[in-house]
Amino acid sequence: MLRIRALVFNLIIFSVLILVLTSCASQQTGSKPSQPQSPQNPPLVSPEAETETMPEEAIYVILATMNQVAVLDSVTGEIVKEIPVGAKPAALVKSPDNRYVFVANSGSGDVYMINTSTGEIDAKVSMGVQPVAMTMNTAGDKLYVVDYYLNRVAVLDVKLRSMTDFYELNRLGFDDRFEPLACCRDIFGEPVGEGRSPSTIVLDEDAGKIYVGNLGTWDVAVLDMVAGKEIATFDAAAGIKKMFISSQNHLYLSAAGNDLEINETIVVLDLKGGEIKDRIEVGGKPVSMALSPDRQTVYVVTQDDAKLSGVSLSDGEIISSCSIGGKPGDIVLSEDGKKAYITDSLAGIITIVDFDSYSVLNTIEVGITPKSLVFIEKN
Repeated sequence: MLRIRALVFNLIIFSVLILVLTSCASQQTGSKPSQPQSPQNPPLVSPEAETETMPEEAIYVILATMNQVAVLDSVTGEIVKEIPVGAKPAALVKSPDNRYVFVANSGSGDVYMINTSTGEIDAKVSMGVQPVAMTMNTAGDKLYVVDYYLNRVAVLDVKLRSMTDFYELNRLGFDDRFEPLACCRDIFGEPVGEGRSPSTIVLDEDAGKIYVGNLGTWDVAVLDMVAGKEIATFDAAAGIKKMFISSQNHLYLSAAGNDLEINETIVVLDLKGGEIKDRIEVGGKPVSMALSPDRQTVYVVTQDDAKLSGVSLSDGEIISSCSIGGKPGDIVLSEDGKKAYITDSLAGIITIVDFDSYSVLNTIEVGITPKSLVFIEKN
């Protein structure tokens, strides 16, 4: 009896196993592997096309009180991106190949590196305490950054994305100056404190020298890049704003003057000894300059009479001028040199001037307190 029960039990187990195996085989032969289902509403553009692209021609402009850099399409006049940067951005410089825009943030002590293809920040580099002005070598691998508080020029290695060196200015200025003029204000609108207060910079690669304009001692420091120190100091003018070097080895600087006396000239210095070679009459309070691509003309913005003038470097004569109104500030030229873009920090606009007619083409609202700006042409 026990053997019969065991046989019956084994037959039942065997039958159950046969049924299970048959069912599994049926499922494998009767159904296909699941395939990815196409969406019912496929996208109209590919993911690559949805990636944000920046304009081929653009103006990057600081919006100082917003701690932003706005990107303006120069063709359409539309703001395509607002990029958050560090505290109190003070200056912009572009790389020679137009691939990057560098932002000096005077409130956070760093420099941001913006990729002009993506509009994103590729690097943030600590540079000291109060970076306020910059210039770049022609190779595009070294950025020279003026520190207003530390009284020095720091060097940023673009490939390493790190500060690698610095040049200190002397404590005393021309004729042992240290106390500022009682009437003057700094780039932040505050009374100038004791010391040099460096505020602008230009690089002479061929001579291996850096020239630094100082608000506090109203002079120009000459730094030797090999010796690594200040080797000379030139007397200049109050309220130094911008500088450039001409092909005749002259240093041109715009100086707005001070609260008691408004300057009305561009000061021309001889680089060999710092002698003042000329004073070019341009109008009240010259605050910014831009050199034409052929280096034959300098365009000067004068704030007191709200005017833009073109000055021939060959004879120092004014070629033409036009009224731009408001309280104009910084200037940049298009790559072909046919147009100028000028900020107005009070009105929150950029004024566009055409040099064929020396007339205002348009004004574009960009936001609160636009200041330093650069023109980018990626092609």
